[in-house]
Amino acid sequence: MKSKFFLMTAYTLLSVALAEAQTNVGEEDVDVVSTYNPVLADAVKTNVEPQVPKNNAKPEEQTYDLPLAFYPIAYQPVLVKPIRISDEKKPDLDNVYVKVGFGTQLTPLAEAYLNSNRSEKYNYGLFGKYISSNGTLENQNYSDLSLGGDAKFFFDDKYALPLHAYYGANTLHYYGYNNEDTTFDKKDIEQKFNKYGFDVAFHNIGDNPLDMNFGLQAGFTGISDINKYHENHPFLRAYAEKELQNKSIVGAAFDYDYFAYVGAGEHYNYLTGVRPYYRMTGDGWSLKAALETRVDKDNNAYILPDATFSYNLIGYKLAFVAGLQSHLQINDFENIVDENPFVKDTLRYVNSAITETWAGFRGSTNGNFSFTIKGYRKNASDLPFYINDSTDEKRFDIVYSDAGIWGGNIELSYFDADRFRFTAALNAFTFSDIAKLDKAYHRPTMEWTFSGMYSFNRKLSANLDVFGIGKSYALLSDGTEPEIPGTIDMNVSATYMYSKYFNIFLNCNNLAAFKYQKYYNYPSYGLQILGGISFSF
Repeated sequence: MKSKFFLMTAYTLLSVALAEAQTNVGEEDVDVVSTYNPVLADAVKTNVEPQVPKNNAKPEEQTYDLPLAFYPIAYQPVLVKPIRISDEKKPDLDNVYVKVGFGTQLTPLAEAYLNSNRSEKYNYGLFGKYISSNGTLENQNYSDLSLGGDAKFFFDDKYALPLHAYYGANTLHYYGYNNEDTTFDKKDIEQKFNKYGFDVAFHNIGDNPLDMNFGLQAGFTGISDINKYHENHPFLRAYAEKELQNKSIVGAAFDYDYFAYVGAGEHYNYLTGVRPYYRMTGDGWSLKAALETRVDKDNNAYILPDATFSYNLIGYKLAFVAGLQSHLQINDFENIVDENPFVKDTLRYVNSAITETWAGFRGSTNGNFSFTIKGYRKNASDLPFYINDSTDEKRFDIVYSDAGIWGGNIELSYFDADRFRFTAALNAFTFSDIAKLDKAYHRPTMEWTFSGMYSFNRKLSANLDVFGIGKSYALLSDGTEPEIPGTIDMNVSATYMYSKYFNIFLNCNNLAAFKYQKYYNYPSYGLQILGGISFSF
């Protein structure tokens, strides 16, 4: 029981540290890895995300604002070393991971990861990933390519310099049209997005003469499409914080973003933000508070308060939690096409300020069960809603409107470390008021997920992922509002650990073979099966 308590405590402390994007954990770095989720996409890119057993899990990239993490290699157990308990040499890491597969709709899959070994001076990682499909219908034709790398250099056990670069190419088709329509060529419905970026950061990882934590990051991201429309986004981030004598933390963050879009129209904007914050933890309670101010090029100021409070009602088993959280949703070219890649070329880009007030409970038992339940109210200004374009109904226009949202959320988790893991979540809400529209077009008001993993033995494991969404509505050019039915999707996968270095996998996507659609006239078709092998050394 003591060992269990120690491991759970260590895990909790590590989670808090990652959430605050800090790396000052003492005189050594802690390498954090997580379960690998390989991606299987079908016609409208509904992904299978199977997970291999914990003892041979391939970690995926950890994402931070500051600092950045390098790519960990596949199939490494979680190693969390206590600070300065021992100077024993750490075991070498596997440096290469390769995965290949093939599936229905002529779907090849290839992944490769190259990782450096442990070093007190640097770490680096490179990756490449490709999947495509060539079905008989346009919605079954797509391709995804992603390449990237990370490196981190260390100086005197006190400072780190992370580097990150990536490139991605995604090809899809505007297949939401009447098949009898002959007013355009088939080549005109192809779209390709190229995404790229680079950034460099500098932050402390240990004690320093300033006796505070700090970090600085600069970089850029970009996106272009098949028509050579493009957007560039340079940015700058910085933060500094200090622990006070009462163990509370005070700090401030600064960010600057510039957006330059050139396409069917042009859009330029910048955002400058300052965010002072304060964190304090008492005996059975905690408080976090911040007040962010962001200003754009037209001198529009966004005041974004943020406060979270928790109080333990029954030890660590049950806590009351409440908060007021605000953020500015950036609706630039890249984020819009990430949400809906079928939008038309001539768009307005307006950012959305969203404020959420919420309250609820979180808890856990002495075993492995935990839960979170909350109710919330959101006020959103200029939230984007998608309607079919009046001149080309296979593409979508955006209407920005203020909206109010009432909702509730519940999450459950139960696991046995060596045998199984089950999680479930439900988010249901309603739009109480939409200023410019009659309905929340293309926005379902219920979504739920269920995920499970079961290990039959040390070699064979299986995963089940089920998700559902509620109905929504579309708005056509003739004023009709067709209903888009809700749906359920089910993905099943299995992994057989043939040896320490060699695995066999099988993924089944959309097992129920439902024909459903998230956007009007863009259905997903049928079952897809993909299998293959992976190995690491």
